[in-house]
Amino acid sequence: MDRKNTIRKTSLMEEYEENTGNVSVWNGELTEDFQEWKLNKIKEDKKQKKLEKLNQGKNLLKQQEQEFDEGKEVGKDYEHLIVVENLHKTYLLGTTAVAALRGVNLKIDKGDFISIMGPSGSGKTTLLNLIGGLDTPTKGKIFLEGRNISMLSDNQLADIRRERIGFVFQFYNLLPQMTALENVMVPLHFSGKLSKRGKKKRATDLLRLVGLEERAHHTPSELSGGEQQRVAIARAFANDPAICVLDEPTGDLDSKTGILILNLLRDLNQKGATFVAVSHDAAVSEFASRTLHMKDGKLTHEGKVSGLKETDVMELKRKKDAEINKEKCKSKIFNYLFAHQGKQEINLSEIKEDIPDGILANLPEHFNDILQELLEENDLKGKIQGNMLILY
Repeated sequence: MDRKNTIRKTSLMEEYEENTGNVSVWNGELTEDFQEWKLNKIKEDKKQKKLEKLNQGKNLLKQQEQEFDEGKEVGKDYEHLIVVENLHKTYLLGTTAVAALRGVNLKIDKGDFISIMGPSGSGKTTLLNLIGGLDTPTKGKIFLEGRNISMLSDNQLADIRRERIGFVFQFYNLLPQMTALENVMVPLHFSGKLSKRGKKKRATDLLRLVGLEERAHHTPSELSGGEQQRVAIARAFANDPAICVLDEPTGDLDSKTGILILNLLRDLNQKGATFVAVSHDAAVSEFASRTLHMKDGKLTHEGKVSGLKETDVMELKRKKDAEINKEKCKSKIFNYLFAHQGKQEINLSEIKEDIPDGILANLPEHFNDILQELLEENDLKGKIQGNMLILY
């Protein structure tokens, strides 16, 4: 049989003939040009595959670097605000290893108010510090808005704490030489996003939110414990954080003032704020949407609070008491204005001196709004400018 008839044309031969216009077989033999082209083709294909592999490696490295910078992992579920996965924390006390956390798993959604309860040494403060980016885990991961903050550098963690996490401490941690307004402005200085006027407006708005606008220019020594904690809460929200962590928020307050602070936190939570609090105070759990119990570094219980949340009856009573306080407040204001007829400029703090703190701290509306309503009801012409009531 003729050799020419034994050579079957391959796809490579067809490619050669199509690209060059030459035949690959002549007189039953592969041509020298085809064989040379074939060798070069094989070499070029190998080179191209190596180049593609190299580019894939570079792209993967670039992606990993980006993920490291952002603290993200491809394929993770970032539906939740915070995801804690298999979290461990071990401290060394001399040569002894002490396990503070032993495989904690937790998911926190936007708008949650979580209370973490447990005895001393149960690991609840360690968990709070890790969620707040104040410490790093020995093992496990913490995702905040899709970022694995457990693998960030110290500088990156500082940025996270400044921009996305608010802190409220048991002993307030206010700067003693600064006024309430200046204390709230401190985080704004570090963010560098607002002008001087913008910082002042933001701080003033926050103090108004917590009912302390009239105490803006008082230093911590001139404020009660409850007022100092309100300033601390306002400061925590300065940079509009994703979450606010609370370390014993009522621990240094008497029970009555503690309830007032918890009422404030619940109101902020109902407006969309997310809180995680650790406390020995069982009253905190009564205002939380979820309560977690810890023991020996593990979560022993997690779930919606059923019997401890504010019931409809409790809410109705709270609102009724607030409305009664509003009417009492109006009466006190009216008596003051009647006793000071003819006075055209009145400092609001002078009016408040005649009103018990228990009434002022539990009003359904801001004091200024109640005052303005009183003026309109009694056809009194006047307006509120800053801390002054101007009558004319």
